[in-house]
This record gives sequence, structure tokens and C-alpha cells, in this order.
Amino acid sequence: MKRLAIGAILLGIGLAGGRPAAGEEFVLVTGGRVLGKLLNPDESPREHFAIRLPNGSKLTLSAAQVQEVHPTRPEALQYEQMRRRSPDTVEGHWALAEWCGKQGLKQQREEHLKRIIELEPDHVPARHALGYSQIQGEWKTQEQHMLEHGYRHYKGRWRTTQEIELLERKRKVELAQKEWFQKINRWREWLGTDRDPEGRAAILGITDPYAGPALARLLEEDPVYQARVLYVEALAGIGTPAARRVLAERSLADPVSEVRLSCLDFLEKTGDPDVVAYYVSQLKHKDNRVVNLAAVALARMKDLSAVGPLIEALVTIHKFKITKPGGPGSMTTTFGTGPGGSGAPGGLSVGGGSKIIKQPIANQSVLDALILLTGQNFSFDQRSWRYWHAAQRARADLDARRD
Repeated sequence: MKRLAIGAILLGIGLAGGRPAAGEEFVLVTGGRVLGKLLNPDESPREHFAIRLPNGSKLTLSAAQVQEVHPTRPEALQYEQMRRRSPDTVEGHWALAEWCGKQGLKQQREEHLKRIIELEPDHVPARHALGYSQIQGEWKTQEQHMLEHGYRHYKGRWRTTQEIELLERKRKVELAQKEWFQKINRWREWLGTDRDPEGRAAILGITDPYAGPALARLLEEDPVYQARVLYVEALAGIGTPAARRVLAERSLADPVSEVRLSCLDFLEKTGDPDVVAYYVSQLKHKDNRVVNLAAVALARMKDLSAVGPLIEALVTIHKFKITKPGGPGSMTTTFGTGPGGSGAPGGLSVGGGSKIIKQPIANQSVLDALILLTGQNFSFDQRSWRYWHAAQRARADLDARRD
């Protein structure tokens, strides 16, 4: 029965009839809008607009009154014709809303749904169509509910104010870092040209922590080691924990000793315990070269807390891949330098191919660091070093209790 009633309303207001021809939307300089069919499209130069309105009457506007003209769909004109004849009732507006939905006229459909709930606040289909739900006995949209609970719609999702602030802060940081990368790249291009002093001064004058990621990336990627030394100085000038961490990493990873030593020159002055902790962690690195470079760095940092880890790193075990010469049935023995320079065999193999062996290696730079920090020398005898270190700690504990 309801479908029949709505159908009758549609027929009554003419929505079931034929469609008018496509027309235009005239945007007025006053902000108003007029829908209709332009009757003088070929007039040039344009002096006025002759318009046939959806109700069949004519309207003439001067060219100065119209700001823009947009083509509009036939359904929009048909809607304007029928809207004037529709009754201001729940049924009339529902019929129009249903028809607008089928024609893709979203804005018009929403206007009729809103009028329905003005006339009948508890009209369930209209409420649901507008996105309302009943929450604790009240009709609320998702937006109302989320706003009441402190959420805001941001970049396609509902988020808390704190989350939005963090995202905005991150966006600003990323933008600032990108701008610094562009600046430093420009100054880098000046090096070696007649603008070299200007570029060098600009890089060395950086103090903004946001420039750190750009300097770190260039420090890793720039093939010219003299430029890398410049980036080291700039990061040292920034002086943040993040900048010092980059210098610590490059002091072990850069292939040029001048760059590595430049990093250490600045880090040595800081006495940063986090840098010391980083170097201590690298004493367990699988690459023996890194172990020794970390020991050199710890010697420069002069932090006695590194003594225990250095003792454990005096001799480290590393894996090596060896190739077996000869064909099936052949035999080869590999030798390596063990603790104290012993020529202990590293492995025995039969036949061709390759194998992985584990080899103990005595680390001279670790021993040098221990001698420098402690004034003692037990060579690579880890047991003696451990006994001595334990005695020193016990004595320190006893002195502390006496105090």
C-alpha cells in the first residue's frame, strides 16, 4: 500500500513523466543560482542571458549579473519542475527523496530527508538514510557521537586530538627535513666552484636538528671524503644525541680513516655514555674489523665502564668460509692464529667444495685499549684479566662501604 501511495504521489507531481532537455546552471555574482535552458547560446559578444525556467516562464539576466555558467543534467531541471508541485508532507518529501536517490541527486535527496525529520522527528527510514542511529535513546549521527567523545575526522579517519597533534608534528618535521635536504644539496653543489667558501660556511653554520637526517644521508652516500668530513663537522655542531649516534656509526663504517677519526675527535670531547654503550655493543660484531675499530673508539672515550666488555672481546670467535682444493678424496688442513698467536688448526676437510669454520682471533686493538684504560698488561690471557678486574671491583665496593 505504501509503494502504491508513493507511486501516486510521483504521478501527481509529474515525476513519472518524460524528462526535459538538458540545461544550464547560472551562478550569479550575488551567490544565487538559477537553473534553466539558455535560449540564446550563440550570442557573441555576450550581453544578456535569455533563460527558460523549469516552470516554463522566461527570465533575462544581463551578462554582468552572471559569474559562471555550468551545464546541468536533465534530471536537475525535471526535479526543479516537480519540487514546486510537491506537497510539504512526510509522504511528499519521501517520494522526492527516493526519486532523487535513484537519479543520483544526492544534495537534493538530503534536503528532503532533513525536511522529513523536521516534520516527523522519529521517522526511522529518514533518520537511517541520513546516518543517524539511536544511542542511549537519542538520535545521533556518527559524526556527532565521535565529536562528543573527543574525536575529529582527519585524513579519512576518526582520530583523537592527541593523535592528530602527533601526525601534524610528524608532517611538519618531515617537511622541514625535506627542505634541509634541498638546501644542503644546493650548498654541496657550490663546493669546488667559485662559491666554495659560501657553501662551506653555510654547511658548517647549520644548527637546526631537523637538518640531521639530511646530513646523515649525505655522510653515508657522498663519494667525496672531503665533503663527508664537512658533514661530520656540521653534525658535531648540531650536537643532539641523534647526531652523535650518526657520528658513532660512521666512525666504524666509513671506509676512509680521516672521516672515522674526525668523528672520534668530536665524540671524544662529549663523553656521551650512550655513545660508549653503542661502541660496547659493537664489540660483539660478527666482523672482526668492526670489533677492533670499536675498541679504538672506546680507548678514545676513556670510560672505565668499558673495561669488562673489552676483556670479553680480547679473543672473539668468527666464522670463515674456506674452499677445499682438489677433487673427491683429497685432503686439506687449514690453520689460523689462535689466542696468543698459537697456530692451532682451524679445520680439517676431505674432498673438494667449501665449508664454514669458526676461528678464534686475538684482537690487538682491544688489548691496546685495555692497556691504555687500566695501565695493566696481561696480554691475551683473559683469565688473568678477569681475576684482576674482579679484584678491582671488590676493592671499589669495599671503599664505597667504608665511605
